[in-house]
Amino acid sequence: MALIEQFGEMLGRALENVSSSHTPADLDAVNVKYLGRRGELAELMKKLPSLPAEERPDAGMRANDVKRQIQAALENRALSFGGDKPKAKSALDVTWPGAKIPRGHLHPITQFMRKVEDIFVSMGFEVVDGPEVDTEKNNFDLLNIPKDHPSRDIMDTFYLTNGAVLRTHTSPVQLRAMETRKPPVRLVYPGRTFRHEATDASHETTFYQYECLVIDQGITVANLLDALNSFFKTLFGPQVKIRVVSSYFPFVEPGLEVSMSCLICEGKGCSVCKKTGWLEMLGSGMVHPRVLTNMGIDPEKYSGYAFGGGLDRLVMLYYGIDDIRLLYGGDLRFLEQF
Repeated sequence: MALIEQFGEMLGRALENVSSSHTPADLDAVNVKYLGRRGELAELMKKLPSLPAEERPDAGMRANDVKRQIQAALENRALSFGGDKPKAKSALDVTWPGAKIPRGHLHPITQFMRKVEDIFVSMGFEVVDGPEVDTEKNNFDLLNIPKDHPSRDIMDTFYLTNGAVLRTHTSPVQLRAMETRKPPVRLVYPGRTFRHEATDASHETTFYQYECLVIDQGITVANLLDALNSFFKTLFGPQVKIRVVSSYFPFVEPGLEVSMSCLICEGKGCSVCKKTGWLEMLGSGMVHPRVLTNMGIDPEKYSGYAFGGGLDRLVMLYYGIDDIRLLYGGDLRFLEQF
């Protein structure tokens, strides 16, 4: 029997037990049997991690729904024991603790962003931040993306009436950070970005990125690959492999596209990785000399690398989420699973 069907069968038995209870003691026994720490619901929920990734969200939402229905039935049955005769005022114990107010928790993106920050801090990086509304100069021009550059076409930008833009990537943060810093630096800056895109299962107008910048004397591609390898192995496990191929990004030279071995099929090829065994994760490269000059840094003396990617994509891959819109929909049935 499928796990979702087991939740339904358990719900039916629990509701029957509630309706056949005649005393508060009977209800307590039903509560312990089904909702206790070692109750039937808890035992079934232990099976969630063994489900295929695509089945976990539905099963988790079903488990939460079953729990709410049993709790509601218990509360309604308990009220029926009071009878029609009103209780005397003296029966009210004002010292009895009131109903607890439900407490919220951090959003899964925030939880994961802190996980990423912790990894980079352990590698010696400083966490920095910058404004979400920035100038066109910082968002494009100083990053070697002049006004007529073709690469601007892939960033459908939200412009404000005063000429400012909602940042299309987190890269402007590196320019602002370097206004008050001198090499050597090791920076990581996660944050929210915006693009005027059609929304679907893998695209949103608002999404999160993380980006890293290292500048020092003698920095090479080898340092970049070592950092990438350490990050992905720490996050996803020592079995993960990375692959780099040349690519083009205007603010780095050379540019490298980084892929990670697919966690679903372990590199053998599946529908998630389009039968390639690899998942494209981020763009990277050596910081372009023109960008270093714009930061006031001598490219003849210093070099550096930068890499960054979508934080939402990491969250989806880590938890097996198949639709980015679930992260932003505000559905408590989904969010309460994290």
